Amino acid sequence: MALDLSVACWTRDLTRSLLTGAVEPDGVDATVIAEYPPRRHRRFFERGDFDVCEVSLASYLSSRERPEEYPFTAIPVFPCKKFPQSFCYRRTDAGIEDPSDLAGERVGVQSWQTTRDVWMRGIARERYGLDLSEVTWYRRKEDDVPVDIPDRYDIRTVPGEQGGEAMVDPDDLRAMFFDGDLVAAMEPANAMFHSVVESDDAALMFDDPVETEREYYRDTGIHPIMHTVAVRDELLDEHPWLAVSLFDAFREARDDALEANLSPSTHTTNTWAHLHLVEQDRVLGDDAWEYGLTDRTVPELEKFQEYAEHQGLIPGRYDLDDLFADCSVART
Repeated sequence: MALDLSVACWTRDLTRSLLTGAVEPDGVDATVIAEYPPRRHRRFFERGDFDVCEVSLASYLSSRERPEEYPFTAIPVFPCKKFPQSFCYRRTDAGIEDPSDLAGERVGVQSWQTTRDVWMRGIARERYGLDLSEVTWYRRKEDDVPVDIPDRYDIRTVPGEQGGEAMVDPDDLRAMFFDGDLVAAMEPANAMFHSVVESDDAALMFDDPVETEREYYRDTGIHPIMHTVAVRDELLDEHPWLAVSLFDAFREARDDALEANLSPSTHTTNTWAHLHLVEQDRVLGDDAWEYGLTDRTVPELEKFQEYAEHQGLIPGRYDLDDLFADCSVART
């Protein structure tokens, strides 16, 4: 008898075949749910609403210190990877030329634990010399997995009418930024992007973010991982085959998306999508979306752990074999 499971992910092409039912995990009768990422993460970490869930890498790592409170383990599947540099914005009247100029300034973030913001802060420190403790950080919402952030970081809440509870009634991050209360913002959901590029008062942090991101990749070989996939521990304990079954299904869905991208008539409103994809493969290689603990993904995960540890999200770096269920018999 097939195992009934709820699986939550997003509607991106890498998971579309799971959502449509074109791909089904062996031995599983999956109810696959498309849930908006912040809401999905909150439902999973706070209430455990799903059996299998695509989750924020930062929140997953933060949960590992309290496995009894967060009883799930990830499989080494990474359905969302993004460079963070093009999601960082600055006020044009603030004299900000690059992240090194943010010392002594007020900067907005979605949350301290938002994965893309962790990457961007880490890059700002490592490549631009920004001392993160010299910035006043304003976060729009609390972290999905509460952690004790070191006192060296000045982290405040975007003010609102409910005692500063940004989740309830925020003085929106966008308003603070465009009103000039913040000199810069990191906004991973891309909600501010169009407002920034259409404004005379705001601009992308980097004049040529595509080249900035390519340069980062050329220097590091890192294509930043944003999400992984977590599975309830009791299911993994009761059904030792489940991790590989899920891994193979996510891999097959990924391969469907990559195969579809081979066609110049790929269904998208981006007229030049086929040309962009050729360029992406030229820059990132044909293994940019590799799953598993491989020569490609291990350095990406280790670099993120380095950033997360420095920013107080984890007490120390974990052995990757302890973070991820063994799927070594599965194909990458």
